[in-house]
Amino acid sequence: MTEHYDTVVVGAGSSGGVVAARLAEDKERSVLLLEAGPDFPLEAEWTPLFVASGEHTWRVSGAPEFDWGFVDTDRAGRRGGRPIRLPRGRLVGGSSMVNSTIAVRPAAFDHDRWASMGCPGWAWDNVLPLYRRIETDRDFGNDPAHGNDGPIIIQRYREEAWAPVNRVFAEACLSDGISHARDFNAVGADAGVFGPFPHNRFKEMKQGTLNTYLRAARQRTNLTIRGGTLVDRVLVEKGRATGLRCVSNGLAETIEADRIIVSAGVYNSPAILQRSGIGPAALLARTGIPLVAALPAGQNLTDHPGCAVLFRVDAVSAMAGRLFSVSLRGPAGKEGEPPWHIHPFPVDEEEGVSGLFAYLARQESSGTVEIATSDPTSPPLIDHNYLATDGDLARFDDAFEAMERIIASAPFARRKARLLTGREGFRDHLTAMLASAHHQSGTCRMGSDPATSVVDARLCVHGIEGLMVADTSVFPDTIMHNTNLAAYVIGERAADLVRGREGSVRYP
Repeated sequence: MTEHYDTVVVGAGSSGGVVAARLAEDKERSVLLLEAGPDFPLEAEWTPLFVASGEHTWRVSGAPEFDWGFVDTDRAGRRGGRPIRLPRGRLVGGSSMVNSTIAVRPAAFDHDRWASMGCPGWAWDNVLPLYRRIETDRDFGNDPAHGNDGPIIIQRYREEAWAPVNRVFAEACLSDGISHARDFNAVGADAGVFGPFPHNRFKEMKQGTLNTYLRAARQRTNLTIRGGTLVDRVLVEKGRATGLRCVSNGLAETIEADRIIVSAGVYNSPAILQRSGIGPAALLARTGIPLVAALPAGQNLTDHPGCAVLFRVDAVSAMAGRLFSVSLRGPAGKEGEPPWHIHPFPVDEEEGVSGLFAYLARQESSGTVEIATSDPTSPPLIDHNYLATDGDLARFDDAFEAMERIIASAPFARRKARLLTGREGFRDHLTAMLASAHHQSGTCRMGSDPATSVVDARLCVHGIEGLMVADTSVFPDTIMHNTNLAAYVIGERAADLVRGREGSVRYP
């Protein structure tokens, strides 16, 4: 007998876990949450994995089964074919349980730009209540711009807990006249400042959807969470999504639903749509998939590309402490945007080697995610099209000059710091060491025009009833900062839209 649910959510990560938990608050609604990776329904199972594990390493106790194993293909050959690892969480909780726990909001102007791009309901004034709703900020919770009773606990590490190189970095910023922003999530703290990263960690425990939203929600009898289930495609009949084709325990099955919300992430969400016949017509023809809707699923892939530069320092030998605890946001440029972000990190205590990691706040070029075959077990071909524009290269050059100034500053000079990469060799170093900051978005872009977007402002797939997408793939444009809090808010917004709680926003 085929199962039927009111709503099926595909992907139990940062957005999908939120959507499912909120929808299950309506007792009359049956909700199924599907996840390709394993579930950990008992606290005793997941506590050892997420306490003091992989603090900033994108892994859980080194277990590869929790990572999708994606790589960037370097289709244009700008890196000599060198792949770039693109870790994504493959477990209930998704990337929220394996990322760096940096809890930074987008800039207010990011959301206002979304609204100006034909996405009503996504301006800063519309979404600020959602950012407040998701958090309990233990440092600024009494501030009216913050929340103090949400499921995600946020706090900043005190300076005494920072790695010594981070404290020297802060001294260098102050010596250069850069303002100290104690709250990176305050409006106006987006550029030309340094300060501590807010983290969604509490008592050494990562605060992801597995152990926050879903911890309480799984007690509800109308919510079913099923791990180990790989979604092949959405079934569409006469312009309406009617169900899913899945693989569980090696067996194919069909699940019917009144509404399907795809929250499988920036790489898997477009891949699922493409296998469902929703995507670029030429790609579907090439892979032998019947066309259901010609939409740009898999296009507009953006990220924050980054590069680390190492330096040696004699007088800072004790490297123990919090790694990513402080950051510098570059000077305000166009519309107040910073061109880049820089943060220090210790590398090798015995050798006295540390590093500075710089990443661009906006990638000018965009890339693609394309399925290679109709087989759901075959990974998609991912090409971020990194370093494709002179503007991106120029801003990396500018970031390197900023790193030179930091290392030449008095606080580092007193400790005899010296870069291990020179300006003349930086472009070669950039090509060899380019990496992702893991802030990908845009592959199921939100907008009003089906020629350039996949979903509308209500997150509904153009031309397909009963089908939504809700994760960072719907970002209509890059945000300047980290993406995880925005992913939670996407989930909150999607649930509000389904429940008819969108407020006074008018949609075209």
